Amino acid sequence: MARFYHVDIARFAADADQKWVDNLLSHYDVPGVEGAKQGLARRISTVGVYHIALVRSLTRDAGVSTATAVSLSVRLLTPGVASIPVITGLEFRFDREVFERHIDQAISEAVESVAPARRGRPPKRSEGSPQGSPR
Repeated sequence: MARFYHVDIARFAADADQKWVDNLLSHYDVPGVEGAKQGLARRISTVGVYHIALVRSLTRDAGVSTATAVSLSVRLLTPGVASIPVITGLEFRFDREVFERHIDQAISEAVESVAPARRGRPPKRSEGSPQGSPR
């Protein structure tokens, strides 16, 4: 059974802010990400977290545009692909094993320290609640 995470776990693992992750997932189809309907929380698989983190690294560290980074992440995270030819004599190499190990560690840390934000309206207080009576 596949494991799914919430957006805050992906944000933590990718070292990105909430707005950046929301914009990425709103504008691009990212493998491993489910549920973008209003009122439903997105579910992100481990593969989805890998894609989000790789796109973030490519845009921030390599200066690649987001659209190009999404395309590159799909190609680089395809099993069996270790490099992408750019031009004759130049290729883009990727150590997938090291990258995934690093992101797996970040996911483990995030699971221990990040709690998902509650969605929707807070529950109504009852008259007998210790926080006082409702207004």
